[in-house]
Amino acid sequence: MICHCKKPTALLLVLALLLSLIGSCLAGCSKKQAGDGSAAAKKEVIELPPASPAMGVGRVMPGVYVDRDELILIDPGHGFDDPGTGDTDASWWKTLDVRERDVTLAVAKMLNEELQARGFRTMMTHDGVTFPEEFNYDGNNKFMPDERAAYINYVAPDYMVSVHVNSAENQGACGAIVFYNLTSPTKWNDWSEPAAEFIADAIDEYVVISAPTKLGNEITHEFASYAVTRDTHAPGCLIEMGYATNEVDAQNLLREDWQRSMAEGIAAGIARFFDSLEE
Repeated sequence: MICHCKKPTALLLVLALLLSLIGSCLAGCSKKQAGDGSAAAKKEVIELPPASPAMGVGRVMPGVYVDRDELILIDPGHGFDDPGTGDTDASWWKTLDVRERDVTLAVAKMLNEELQARGFRTMMTHDGVTFPEEFNYDGNNKFMPDERAAYINYVAPDYMVSVHVNSAENQGACGAIVFYNLTSPTKWNDWSEPAAEFIADAIDEYVVISAPTKLGNEITHEFASYAVTRDTHAPGCLIEMGYATNEVDAQNLLREDWQRSMAEGIAAGIARFFDSLEE
C-alpha cells in the first residue's frame, strides 16, 4: 500500500532545534550543580613552596653566645707617653710614624669586641686617652708595669691578657709568642699555662703568621720577666703578636684585617680554655 504522508515542514524543523538546545542547557546546569556551587571553584590554585623556618625556629642562630660569668681584663701594651717599640733603626715602622702603642690599642679594642661577642664580661686597663682612677698614678703620663700590676690586682679578673709587639736586632726573628708565668707564688690557680696553650693553638688557626706561635714560660727567658704576669694574682698571659723589626710581621701588624684575625684567635683561645674547665 502506498503511504501519502507529507514531508516535515520548516516549522517542525525549528521546533526540533529548540528542543535540542533546551536539553543541552539542562545538561549543563546539572554539571554545575554537581560542583561546589561557588565562583571560587573556577579560580586558579597556586602552589607555594614549603615555608622556611624563621631565624631561631628550627635552626641554630649563628654568632649567638650565652652570657658568661668570667671577667677578662685586656691590657694594651704601652700607651700615652710610652710609645713602645717601632722607632729603632731596625724597625720597619721607623719612617711611618707608627709605634707599638698604636697597634696594641687597635688590637685590644677588637679583642674587647670579640670577647663580648662570645659572652664574656670585659674591661681594659686603659683606652689610650684616660688612666683608670683606681691606681697610684705618679703623674708622668705613663702607665708603668708595676702600676698596671697593681690595677690588675684591684680589678681581680678571672683572666688577664696583655698584647704587645716584639723587636729584635735580628730582622729574621718573626712570629708570635705567648708568655705565661709558672713561678709566681701569689697566683690564684694554675690556669696560666693551659690557657696559653689554647690561645697559641687558636692564633695558629685564625691568623696567617710568619712562623708557628711559640709558648714561653717567661722565667726561662732573661728578657721576659713581665710584671703584668709575674706580679698579678689572676692567671694570664702576655702576647708578643709579631716583630716590628721583621718586614713581613711589620706589614701584617698594620693591616686591619690581620689585626682582627689576631683578636679573633686570642678570643677563641680564651673561650676554648674556659669551655674546657666545664667539661
